[in-house]
Amino acid sequence: MSDSDIVVEQLPPDEAFGLVAHETRVRVLEALLDADEPLSFSELNDRVGMRDTGQFNYHLGKLTDRFVAEHDEGYVLTREGAQVAGAVLSGGYTKAIDADPVQMDATCLDCGSRMTATFEDTRVDITCRDCGEDFAQVAVPPGALYDCTPEEAIDVAHRWAIRNHNTAELGFCTRCDGRMDRWVIDATADDSPDWLVEGPFEAFVRYGCERCNAGWFTDVGLALMSHPAVVAFHYDHGINTRETPLWELEWVSADASTVVDRDPLRVAISVTLDDETLTLTVDDELAVLDEERTPA
Repeated sequence: MSDSDIVVEQLPPDEAFGLVAHETRVRVLEALLDADEPLSFSELNDRVGMRDTGQFNYHLGKLTDRFVAEHDEGYVLTREGAQVAGAVLSGGYTKAIDADPVQMDATCLDCGSRMTATFEDTRVDITCRDCGEDFAQVAVPPGALYDCTPEEAIDVAHRWAIRNHNTAELGFCTRCDGRMDRWVIDATADDSPDWLVEGPFEAFVRYGCERCNAGWFTDVGLALMSHPAVVAFHYDHGINTRETPLWELEWVSADASTVVDRDPLRVAISVTLDDETLTLTVDDELAVLDEERTPA
């Protein structure tokens, strides 16, 4: 450990997961998460429903300090305990999404046909069955869709996609909270994936976590949706980008971005709303170098 380190590993990952690998311990975490105030030993035991107080005390002791804290007022969850209990409630480990496809009111930006939402495992897909365009694949925890109709789940998927995008734009991995970086990829570059070379996009944005290697690709327009110039342009034309589903915005279409220079890489992104066009030019780190509004 160097003098500059501020995080110390106090518990190996296998031991941390081992501490909660028991039904009684999971029920303890759930009971404390559901409680409005600290619980005494007897109150917590009653809520967990374990008759053998000795065994209950053993399992509670395994959780105490790391996942459960004991105060004068009683037992409460630590931050880590609340995260573990919340992960269980999110349904990512115990539930899956399953519903019949839903034909949406939104129309495909490419061919004008009505799009379809499909639900499988932990993902909501927004596609056009007529032209085959795949607009979004949103991994949504089943807990976020609890008590939702399939139609309501489409809105949840939109908001969850924005949540993940904003988290990544702030530099945090949506899986492990590590550092998330992003950069622009030229489709003609040697290290470009085959699907990008063969697809309609001239450039794409890659998000990647340096710690757990989680990541995804997205088009340049979508990566810029939270940029102040883009938000203001849409707002000036009566469009709230926080409320309008991403798959209904022309900014994310394949022909919105064009590579204008390759050494160094420069990509221009244009979108027209009403009688005005906004054009942004970005570098390989997605930094906006130029912004221009012109009559359509």
